[in-house]
Amino acid sequence: MSLVLLGLMALAPWVVPKREFGGVGYLLTPFGAVNPQNLELPATLGLGWVGAAFWVWVGLMLAASLAFLLLDPRSRSRTLYALGALGVGLFALEAVLFYQAVNAANEAALAGGAPRAPLRRFTLSLGAYLGFFYAVALLLLARLQLPGGKAFLVRYRGAVVPVVSLVLSVLVGALLILVLGRVPGVEGLSLSLREWIALKLDLITFSFQLLFSPIYTLSGWFNSLQQTTPLIFAGLAVAFAFRAGLFNIGGPGQITLGAIFVMIVGVFMPGPGWIVLPLSILAAALGGALWGGLAGWLKARFGANEVVNTIMLNYIAASVLLFFLASNQQRFFNYTFYLPFKAQGFEAKSLELRPEAQLPLMINLLAPGGEFSWALPMALVAGLVVFFFLRRADLGRRLLLTGGAAILGYAVGGLIPGPAVAGNVMRDLAASKLNGSFLLAVGVLILVHYYLLRTVGGYEMRAAGLAPKAAEYAGINLGRKIVLAMLISGALAGLAATHYVQGGVMDEYRLKQSIPVGVGFDGIAVALMGQNTSLGVALAGFLFGVLRTGGLDLSQQLGISRELVTVIISLVVLAIALGGLLPRYFTDPLKAAQVETEAKDEEEALTKTQRAS
Repeated sequence: MSLVLLGLMALAPWVVPKREFGGVGYLLTPFGAVNPQNLELPATLGLGWVGAAFWVWVGLMLAASLAFLLLDPRSRSRTLYALGALGVGLFALEAVLFYQAVNAANEAALAGGAPRAPLRRFTLSLGAYLGFFYAVALLLLARLQLPGGKAFLVRYRGAVVPVVSLVLSVLVGALLILVLGRVPGVEGLSLSLREWIALKLDLITFSFQLLFSPIYTLSGWFNSLQQTTPLIFAGLAVAFAFRAGLFNIGGPGQITLGAIFVMIVGVFMPGPGWIVLPLSILAAALGGALWGGLAGWLKARFGANEVVNTIMLNYIAASVLLFFLASNQQRFFNYTFYLPFKAQGFEAKSLELRPEAQLPLMINLLAPGGEFSWALPMALVAGLVVFFFLRRADLGRRLLLTGGAAILGYAVGGLIPGPAVAGNVMRDLAASKLNGSFLLAVGVLILVHYYLLRTVGGYEMRAAGLAPKAAEYAGINLGRKIVLAMLISGALAGLAATHYVQGGVMDEYRLKQSIPVGVGFDGIAVALMGQNTSLGVALAGFLFGVLRTGGLDLSQQLGISRELVTVIISLVVLAIALGGLLPRYFTDPLKAAQVETEAKDEEEALTKTQRAS
């Protein structure tokens, strides 16, 4: 591993002090610069430390290799901990030196009368990142040298398997870019082998920097959270069914029925907003619940496979949507009747939802009068603190006190003046379509987590999923649990319709035939990567939201198809299905328990030996 990394670090660029929009950049490697377009750098830019840093890493890797060859496990562990910490510190020093040098050069140029900063889109590159990853690997290897090291990894297999699967998918994605990607700005140029390898490695690095670039800006965060919201609903729907031993692949159909129900209530139900808005949200959940519950009833009553049922119901739901939006006039057994749902015109879309049924954008929630208010953030923080603090209280009292704390926090937050930087935040937030359905998704995450892990019904649901025969023997009605699980799963999927129809994400507060119900299938990937837990679903949904947002930048700047994101997500699912190509004790609970038992026995034997000596 050290030899391979050293070879890559010698050939790869370490820093890119300047890059153009199309991807052409000035690359600096330990053995010289690669500059195919002859970009100019300020003469005052000092980056001579790159070559010296490479040789420091050579020494560090040599020391780590000698530690494996010459030292006993405990001494090796201490040495690897020290070398890993040194490596992390070295990477931090490289980052500080680089950004200080670039900022100093830009400030000097601007002070000298330059119209704009000469260095743009500057960044660390693959060579520096490889050193950081190597240092983290040393810290992990140091822990594995101690007794119970393997059990330490197995204990956190819920995170290890998704992370390893993501790494594998990224490596395959990098291979695809290496083979199919076109290096920008080198047409007609004669390049040496070293320069060509450096440019190819830079292309891979820059592509993934663009994919993950949304996490570096506020606007990127807001756009990613917008993409994350429906993924949370769809992922929770699949994860909830998984925990009950079912595979709900009917997310698209359940989202479609939820969208139809929310459209009917939002368009035709009169009344004030405090009545219409909650009822329209409940209608979305009801539509999805009916469609999921139908598949659950067929499973419980006739033993019909829920995978087949939900797939078939997806097609029926698509036809129902077409029935509602194709035309206002329909013929049935030679009778013509009128449907009041479709808007005038050729486009297949419904009438617009009444304003009372529309979910407000986050910009309107955070700045109701045009200026930032702490009311909503304080309400959320106060509600969450009370909810998690009262862990031992019953659900009714817990929700009542949580609501009271949120109201009090909202009132107090409205009295606190907004921060001076709120203008920039509001500008970025106003440019996104992030809406109130995101808050709904956060609330649903908390409720699902509480139900599954803190209630008798959730315990029975998990028991039915883990061991159906044992659960039935213990008195659990499996048929009822199957129907209930699919009802709740369908309701969670149906709530995704609030994001699209009520949230105005499709540029209008209407139901359209083009509603992206395919997010229901993406929920499978989110649930698998999140290991069917609420926190995991939230993190996986945000990761995929970041990739979707970054895919647009990737397509615009490098011309690489956004389908690369789909490839990576699909590879994540495949790798998780294969257990990340890890040993069985990472995927088999019985094997995992055996590893932990062996680790405890080993630690006890070691303790006895130390006491005896």
